[in-house]
Amino acid sequence: MSTGLEIAKSSVGIGCPALVSPLGGPHQSWVGTVRCLQSPLGAELEDPEPLVKSEPTMVTLVVGAECYDIMAMVGKGTFGQVIQGQCRSTGEMVAIKILKNCDHDGQIVKNELKLLQALREGDTKDSHISHFLESFSDTVWTYLVFELLQKNLFDFQKQNNFSPLPVRHTRTITAQVLVALVKLKELSIIHADLKPENIMLVDHARYPFHIKLVDFGSAILLPEVCHVQEPYIQTRFYRAPEILLGLPFCEKVDIWSLGCVMAELHLGWPLYPGNDEYDQSFFQRVPCSTGTWQFKPPGKVMAKPMERREHIFSSLDQLAVVNICPMSDPDQEELAKHCDLYSMVELVKRMLTWDSHERITPSAALNHLFIPILSTPMEECKTIRYLQKLCGKVSQ
Repeated sequence: MSTGLEIAKSSVGIGCPALVSPLGGPHQSWVGTVRCLQSPLGAELEDPEPLVKSEPTMVTLVVGAECYDIMAMVGKGTFGQVIQGQCRSTGEMVAIKILKNCDHDGQIVKNELKLLQALREGDTKDSHISHFLESFSDTVWTYLVFELLQKNLFDFQKQNNFSPLPVRHTRTITAQVLVALVKLKELSIIHADLKPENIMLVDHARYPFHIKLVDFGSAILLPEVCHVQEPYIQTRFYRAPEILLGLPFCEKVDIWSLGCVMAELHLGWPLYPGNDEYDQSFFQRVPCSTGTWQFKPPGKVMAKPMERREHIFSSLDQLAVVNICPMSDPDQEELAKHCDLYSMVELVKRMLTWDSHERITPSAALNHLFIPILSTPMEECKTIRYLQKLCGKVSQ
């Protein structure tokens, strides 16, 4: 006999979901109670998970008249896990994010649903943001259904042994993330967790480096920033200085994160891989003072080993000489690549400006010459001369 889970009616009116046997036979059900804690693929899950072990290795999530056949575990994060399913009525593959309702008094789920609703109302179809399809829940779990994307950039890097990504591909990815950030700014949304794991390749074989931004579980509406106290947002390697220092912040924290991602794609290694928050920051609180910060003394900065840092730079300009083989007589193609790299580094520097007021905005970054739209010969000429100047090749 198969086992299952019967779930209470969704708040969004989708119906009464239940996990049932793929054979469609009789099954027992427990309202709001999970009986099995093991995935259909045999991988142990955290306690508890609404997936069942069955003999053919598949379970089905029934939502009213709709059914989702659960195919595989995709991954898991801090607050939830993601499974791959197939919608029976359309044949469409989907990603289903499963969140526990009681985590942090349900605020994690409520916040993500609120942000997803804002995105849905904001028409993000062409903005390189993952498409949210529907949600349903019971007393224990909330299920968020999204379009299925292929793999995230971290897994792509790992698959390729963390080899540095060519600048032209970094540009393609950067431009699309910037389009997403422009849309988020328009909707007054801060993503607040931009990192390689949350940038997904859509279908790399058919559309190389076509990406979408995912995971709005940490996102914040800009008008609500003033109510966020001591925020633990942004993954450490991509955390902006104003977050580390507990200062007021805005959507430009996402620009800082993107600058870190660009550098990481170029290096094949995180730019700022701090062991902890203290190691991540060059500041410390002044003893016996309230809200005052100072630079760490040199001894304290170097107190911890720096073995996690593949490259230690005195200036971001040094990004332009990493993984570059000097050539005594470069041809025009190699010269163009070198100039392109300098242009990328300049954009990264503007993204990684410590003062957020001086940091470049998403729309200004889209208009940076690293991401040119060469619609006229005059614009093309300006871009070429600019890149030549960066490389020190302008004739005197």
